[in-house]
Amino acid sequence: MAFLNSLGTVSRGGQWRFRRVFRSAYADGRLDLSDNGLIDFRRVSLVVLTVTPRPPFDRGGCWDGAVDRCDGPAPVLTASSADRSLVIVSRGLVEALFPASAMSRVRPGLYDVRLVLTIGPETAEIMAEPVEIR
Repeated sequence: MAFLNSLGTVSRGGQWRFRRVFRSAYADGRLDLSDNGLIDFRRVSLVVLTVTPRPPFDRGGCWDGAVDRCDGPAPVLTASSADRSLVIVSRGLVEALFPASAMSRVRPGLYDVRLVLTIGPETAEIMAEPVEIR
């Protein structure tokens, strides 16, 4: 399933440093690769990164075949700017460090990594990509 795995493979045997540069796009969808294209996170009040298991859906669209669990599984790893486990290193660069002790508790498998930003009353998911943890 490597073709689905845009963030690569992460080992459970050590720490995982998640680093990602975020850039804005032009109207035609191309990324602005100039320094002006880096997303400025100064107005962001909260940034949250979650890593959740990627189980299959049943026919009803809910997880594990249970209709009352449509909200999906709980995150196995979380980093937030509120507790400083996730930091804005510089303009456009987000970084989170998951220590080896946290990684060793995660089961091997395919996970969804999501980054959610809050600016004022608005909250938006700006990244949702798979990662394989071995």
